[in-house]
Amino acid sequence: MIEVNLLPLKEVRRKEAKRFQVSVSILLVVLVLLLIFYLKWSAIQREKELDRRISEIKVEIARLDKIVKEIEEIKSKKELLRKRLDVAERLERGRLVSAMLMDDLSHRLPEKLWLEKLEKRGSTIRVSGIALDDETIADFMIALKGSPYVKKVELGAIKKREVGGVGLREFSLTYEFKVD
Repeated sequence: MIEVNLLPLKEVRRKEAKRFQVSVSILLVVLVLLLIFYLKWSAIQREKELDRRISEIKVEIARLDKIVKEIEEIKSKKELLRKRLDVAERLERGRLVSAMLMDDLSHRLPEKLWLEKLEKRGSTIRVSGIALDDETIADFMIALKGSPYVKKVELGAIKKREVGGVGLREFSLTYEFKVD
């Protein structure tokens, strides 16, 4: 069947323009809604990805914290062992120094001299004893000064002492004993 348009051409064009505007407006609204939906979906996906990465990082941090704690324990054990080793070395060195001190002293004692007391404080040695005369004490001091380990021999006091009718000299002296 044939349709005859009885409306004036201007009216028809105006209706078509209005229909076109409505269609474009609807299309724009749909496009804007699709764009908003896409942006929201994209933001949600990004948020999920960031949450996943955050949880992975938290797991990694927990693992690394455990490793750091183990390292700290190992460091403290190492420090404790180092201190024990230092103490053992000092004791060993002290034992050797004491043996060297006694050996050196025994080789330098004159025949007419007897030691009554020997004190060691650090590297300072204090010796007290009895000699037949002042010359024997001087010989002992010279012998000590001849030792490569002895520094600064200083005579303390000399007192006369009589034992069994024999006049003896009681003396004390200090010196530094250093093993380098």
